[in-house]
Amino acid sequence: MKPIVKGSIITGLYLGILTCICMSIIVTVHEKTYEAYVKTAEKERLNKQMAQMLPGIKYNNDLIKSCKLYSDEALTNGEEYEFYTAYKKGRPVGYIIRSNTMKGYGGAIELMTSINAKGEILEVVIVSQHETPGLGDRVLPANSNWLQEFKGASLYNRKNFAITKDGGDFTYVTGATVTPRAIVNAEKSLLEYFSKKGNRMISDKRCLTDE
Repeated sequence: MKPIVKGSIITGLYLGILTCICMSIIVTVHEKTYEAYVKTAEKERLNKQMAQMLPGIKYNNDLIKSCKLYSDEALTNGEEYEFYTAYKKGRPVGYIIRSNTMKGYGGAIELMTSINAKGEILEVVIVSQHETPGLGDRVLPANSNWLQEFKGASLYNRKNFAITKDGGDFTYVTGATVTPRAIVNAEKSLLEYFSKKGNRMISDKRCLTDE
């Protein structure tokens, strides 16, 4: 093989390898940039959703970064769940706590509850459920305003924190008492636990969502 031809082949090989390396670097940078964009967008979405759960509460911290974990057999079935704290000038003014009850008709019901500094419920959101369509799922916002009954409720302004069938103030759908009873009892347990422990119910372990 002539030296000129051989040199051209070697040069071509070097250029090909260099091109592959450059393309690999470009793809890697693009993927990392996209991942960072998605993570930022997800955090913004979560912050916006949680801000909606704190109506009337003025705070000046990043809720995602405030997230820590807590665990309790009654409230989380022993799993680690999120506990967010809203601060204003370093003082706690609101909380968002995820919990779980296994007493739904269809099993587990996961809840997200926001509470103000007075121990009053601001919002209750059903994160997941497996209740019977047309019966237990009537508590969902798409089917009723039942969850609105929790607004402003606390251990101090409800004589009996229970459904009316059990002597309390919370209504229920005839033929579907299991679901509302499970949720009301879960919210009562959360308020009782929170009133006793407050911020002491959380650990020093931070959530993965704030990374």
